[in-house]
Amino acid sequence: MIAGRLPTTELLELGSGLPRWVDETIRCPFWGVAQVRDTPPCDHRLVRATQRSRCGLLLSGGIDSAVVASLLRSQGWLVEALWVDYGQPAAVAERAASRAISDHYGMDWREMTVRGPHVPPEGEVPGRNDMFVAVAGTCVPGLSIAIGVHAGTPYADCSKRWLDAWRALLDVQHMGTVALLAPLADLHKGQVLALARECGVPLGVTYSCERAQGPCGQCLSCQDRVAASVGA
Repeated sequence: MIAGRLPTTELLELGSGLPRWVDETIRCPFWGVAQVRDTPPCDHRLVRATQRSRCGLLLSGGIDSAVVASLLRSQGWLVEALWVDYGQPAAVAERAASRAISDHYGMDWREMTVRGPHVPPEGEVPGRNDMFVAVAGTCVPGLSIAIGVHAGTPYADCSKRWLDAWRALLDVQHMGTVALLAPLADLHKGQVLALARECGVPLGVTYSCERAQGPCGQCLSCQDRVAASVGA
């Protein structure tokens, strides 16, 4: 078993029908050439940047993705920021915040547009993170993808089960050369906010309101900011 790899039994718990690479030699950018036997070749949770490693970051313009940007840059990743316009009410403000965060960290920035999703005025957008990861995979093919999901939300597409499912799918598609990075997955919102302060994230340029062009002060994202004493 490759150092840093989950045991086979633990990997099989991530879902049925995982692929089996038997006695197959592959080249994984995170460990070099490896002899793989019976297990998918990438433990997404232990991936670290090697020299000039590149990844795409889903940068919404909010606090969570801004913290991930800070963490990735401090770890040596070359990050391409990806912002998705899917018809959300706060698109103009989100776009401006995403670009400002990208500029702050010296990252390339790219906009992707998706038309057709059902977008309620506030709250959960069904399948939003699925859409984000899928679109990122086509926009920056072959690169690992980073996302700012965190613990403590009721949304299925922020859960560890969701991350495990997408990681298994990426292993099927890319044989371990593409990772789904989620450095905040074990942190609750209060811990993310504390980490943002510790990392010196420019909270003043982030934007979190779900509703319209201007903070409403009532949605969950605005309430999080108020609780953290961060001006929206």
